[in-house]
Amino acid sequence: MRYCNLDFKSSTFYFIKKMSLPQIVVEYLSFVPVVIMSALWISNLFIQHLGHLPSVNWNNLLASIPTVLAAILTKNLLVIVLVGVFSLAFIQIIF
Repeated sequence: MRYCNLDFKSSTFYFIKKMSLPQIVVEYLSFVPVVIMSALWISNLFIQHLGHLPSVNWNNLLASIPTVLAAILTKNLLVIVLVGVFSLAFIQIIF
């Protein structure tokens, strides 16, 4: 069962790679990574308290500042991830 599911996924990518998608679909799919990363970022900036308003996760907020700056300046995913990981580690060591 697991092999069949993996085979289906890989064949889907193969067919999409071989055929050309309409420009509107390509443009729509280009926003998917941005939306996913934004949703993950916003969900980690707040701490949920049932029955109350969420509070800010200050460590993640402070770590996101150099990470966003690295994203704007470099547009390199490896640099962004490394800056994010190291800035969060540095902030957690300090606080």
